[in-house]
Amino acid sequence: MALYYHCRQCGTEMGIISASGKSYRDLGFGLLSQQDQEEMMNVDQAGHVHVDILCESCDEATALNPDLHEQTVWIH
Repeated sequence: MALYYHCRQCGTEMGIISASGKSYRDLGFGLLSQQDQEEMMNVDQAGHVHVDILCESCDEATALNPDLHEQTVWIH
């Protein structure tokens, strides 16, 4: 299994982690609520997990413009 991290706003690929032999709990995903897991994580047909997070640039943009948190997608 591989974990693919990318920004949910701008789509930037942030990294790939090989997680062979690791469980979701080992990787810390057990700390997320079921709703957060459903919103942030998708499993493709090969069993790889795609995790939607914010990159540093988009995180800084939301810190400077808190109203952006109310929008699902704000980069077009």
